Amino acid sequence: MPITIRHVEKVYFDGGHRSRPPEETDAVVKPLMRGIGVTEITDITPLDRTGIPVFAAVRPGAARGAVRVYTGAGKEAVQARVSAMMAAIERCCAEYHGDHMDYASYEEIGPARALHPEDLILPRELEQGEMVHWTQARDILNDEDLYVPSNAVFHPYDSLGLTTPLFRSETNGLAAGNVMEEAIFHAFLEVIERDALSIADAGRNPGRRLTIEKDCAARGLLERFEQNGIEIHLWLLDGRTEIPTVAATADDTVTRDPAMILTGSASHLSPEAAAFQALTEVAKRRGSILHGEPGDIRREAVIRKAGYERLKRINRIWFGNADAVDLADIPDMSTGRFDLDIRRVLDEVAPHTDRVCVCDLTRTPIPVVRAIIPGFEVSCMDPRRRRSARDAWINPQVM
Repeated sequence: MPITIRHVEKVYFDGGHRSRPPEETDAVVKPLMRGIGVTEITDITPLDRTGIPVFAAVRPGAARGAVRVYTGAGKEAVQARVSAMMAAIERCCAEYHGDHMDYASYEEIGPARALHPEDLILPRELEQGEMVHWTQARDILNDEDLYVPSNAVFHPYDSLGLTTPLFRSETNGLAAGNVMEEAIFHAFLEVIERDALSIADAGRNPGRRLTIEKDCAARGLLERFEQNGIEIHLWLLDGRTEIPTVAATADDTVTRDPAMILTGSASHLSPEAAAFQALTEVAKRRGSILHGEPGDIRREAVIRKAGYERLKRINRIWFGNADAVDLADIPDMSTGRFDLDIRRVLDEVAPHTDRVCVCDLTRTPIPVVRAIIPGFEVSCMDPRRRRSARDAWINPQVM
């Protein structure tokens, strides 16, 4: 399954980095919505007093176990609408649609041709000779094809009644892009983000406080939150790479609603882009809750029972004091091309993994990929998938 990384220039840098402006992407993806089952795209911006643009795309026919509403946020309405539609495309492409899966044990395929399931940090022991579904991917670190567990590719994963799932499937490393290189780059960044967040959670250390003094898109979003009584606690996480990962924890001091104590996070070679995307994640999550999406309704019930003050105590690591760093003082590792950015990401992760796998899930004119970086942490998504203290990579600063 060859994946060629081509020379791709970036043309858009306002908040995120893209190979075409959002208006052009909007024109491409809007006609695809009906074909993937999206029945409604709604501007839910008025639901939140911040006025930060948030859109929701509704896909009623999503696979069982998958979400049916996808939110997107941005500096402008077109960015938010495109974000929601791209999320819908990602999720549709990640579902199992009768795709070919090989059925064999790891021992039958062999270490030269397959990724060991245990490298994915399993919540249970893998039995000798256990039968597993496999999907072909491309290891772009070593430039070779490789079989990876299908459980790590599709969401929701369908075992077809033949095997026990290795873990609860999720969407880590799933990304869409205007071009394949853009999708791959953002898929890698999501895996790095979740790894850094998992390390911070496990070590109870969110790193350094982040300030934003310069005038930029992230500063504009931060001010909109603050002007509406929403305190934002920004953190630069201590990850295993030098790629900036920013977490933004929100505290709505006006409503004192425990459901609105939430965190958004993002990784990017550009510190400004990482901060901007972490803040848009907060806006998306607020919009999702206010829109009354099913998963959020269940979460709200549990959280509201706990109460505002108790939830702040539970999440106290995100409200504590720490040394601070300003956004302008963080080195910008980004370039003007996606292929060069991918190379920089590979250089950063290579000391920490033997393989970097990409599975092409494209089913529409918009490329979609799943990135898998063995050994990178995922416990922020699934607490059962946590390495023991003996085996885990632990940042000395976290200890």
